[in-house]
Amino acid sequence: MSYVFATDLDGTLFYPKKRFGMIDKKNIAFLRHIKEDGGRVVLVSSRSIGFLDKVSKKLGFEVDYIGTDGTTVVADGKRIRDEFFESSALKALVTDLRTNYDPPLFIASSHEHPLILTRTQVSHMTNFMYVLYQAVQGVYREKWVRSDHVFFREIENGKVHKLMVLIGLTKKKRLRSYQITQELQKKYPDFEFVWLDQFIEITPKGCSKASGLEFYLDSLGLNRDNVVVVGDSGNDVPMLDAFKGHSYAMKHAPEKVKEHASGVVSRVYEIEEILYPSADKRK
Repeated sequence: MSYVFATDLDGTLFYPKKRFGMIDKKNIAFLRHIKEDGGRVVLVSSRSIGFLDKVSKKLGFEVDYIGTDGTTVVADGKRIRDEFFESSALKALVTDLRTNYDPPLFIASSHEHPLILTRTQVSHMTNFMYVLYQAVQGVYREKWVRSDHVFFREIENGKVHKLMVLIGLTKKKRLRSYQITQELQKKYPDFEFVWLDQFIEITPKGCSKASGLEFYLDSLGLNRDNVVVVGDSGNDVPMLDAFKGHSYAMKHAPEKVKEHASGVVSRVYEIEEILYPSADKRK
């Protein structure tokens, strides 16, 4: 049987991290097996299309992408979906967040910039720690800019795919992040909100990893019964739910994520033995 194998990146295909090689060789061998069997490999991530291009080159064979949580889709080298926030609606949401919740940091992903960080409410120490964090990311690093001007310019231009809102790093702030996510879901039905511990992830209505994958399958006329998905975090849950029959969560994922999967694995390549039980084990 030929499969459509859809995998999250951070914490999933990139687990464990290889700061120079990027992807475990056993994971690469498994994905190549999928391709050689006539299937398709789809990278499904909150990261930008530019970064997914880099991942494809590391793999050494052609794959398709669903980036920025379903707002962008690339199949057979062509971008077939590009969704953005409506400018005035996003401005109103950001104003509300700044006025009533006072988050220390916004991070936007736009058509031009993979990551745009605001300077508003961010201390010099926070800025330094983020620079240090990026410096040690190695091959996982994405291009970023720290500028309120660029942030609001991209919103005004209607070119923002995704917004991340940092609520705080303490246990109390992470709980508050969850509460705010619930409040925003009720208050703004025209947006998608996902709680990611200290962050809240926001995309346009109808844009999620699941909707991106469904759009991809429908556009290519692919059978949903042969879709296999794997992920590890809150923004993977819609995808795990949508393809419940062949859905896998990583063992280190939160329990609330694992509840939505039909199976649990420690490494992505372990799924090979499930899909191809009679195949020779690959080193």
